[in-house]
Amino acid sequence: MRLRELELELPGLPPELDGLRIVHLSDFHFGVPSPGIGASWHAAVWARERQPDLVAISGDLLTHPRGEPMLRRLVGILPRPAFAVLGNHDIALSRDPQARRSDLRELEPATLLRDDGRLLELRGRRIWIAGADPRLIVRSRARVDPNSLAREADFSILLCHYPRVLDRLEPGRFDLVFAGHMHDGQIALPFPGGKLRFAHLRERYNAGVYRSAAATMHVSAGLGTTFVPLRFAARPEATELVLRAALR
Repeated sequence: MRLRELELELPGLPPELDGLRIVHLSDFHFGVPSPGIGASWHAAVWARERQPDLVAISGDLLTHPRGEPMLRRLVGILPRPAFAVLGNHDIALSRDPQARRSDLRELEPATLLRDDGRLLELRGRRIWIAGADPRLIVRSRARVDPNSLAREADFSILLCHYPRVLDRLEPGRFDLVFAGHMHDGQIALPFPGGKLRFAHLRERYNAGVYRSAAATMHVSAGLGTTFVPLRFAARPEATELVLRAALR
C-alpha cells in the first residue's frame, strides 16, 4: 500500500493555515473479507503516528453492517478531530451483491456529517467542514444542491463520497473537496502514459488532485475493495495533505 505526504498549494489559503496537515482516508468497506482490512488498520495506525490537525474520511465505511464493531474500533484510534461521510455502500446503493444497508447515525469520537457541517477554529482561523449524504447524487442527478452546504468561514472543506460533486460546485463556496469512491479503478491495466481502469472506464476523476474554477479536490484511491477482494495496479492509499499558501 501507499502512505504518502502531499504538499498542496491552495489559492487564498490564510497564511495562518500554511502547513496545516489533513490525513485523508476512504473506502474501508468493512464487513466482507478483503485485504483492505489490513490496509485500513495500517493506515489508521500511520495516521495516529502522524498526529495531523484533522482527519477526513470520505465514505464507504461499511459494505455490510457486521463490520460496524471493527469500524468503531478503528475510528477510536484515529487522531481528533476526525470527520466522516457515508458512501453508497453504506446505504446499499450499489450493484455489489455483498452490499447491505447499515444504520450508522453517529460515529463517535469521529463526527459523522450528513448534509450538515461543523465550524472549527484552528490556528486562530474559522474552518467550516461540511459533509454530503450519499444520496446527494443518484444516477448522475443531484438531489441536494451541494452549494447549499457552504457557510461563511476563513476556509471551507467539503467531504463527499462522489468526485463528480466538483462539477456541481460554484466558485467561492468551498476551497477544498475530499472524495473517494473510485478505488483508482481497483483493477487496472497500465500502459505508457496512463492506465485503463476497468471499474470506471469513463470517469475523469480517478485519484489524485484536480483543480477547477470552483475548488481544489483530492480523490483518494481508498483502502478496501468491492465485488472482488483484489486490487491490481491500483494500490490502497492513505494520504496526508500539507496545505500551502499559493505564491503570488
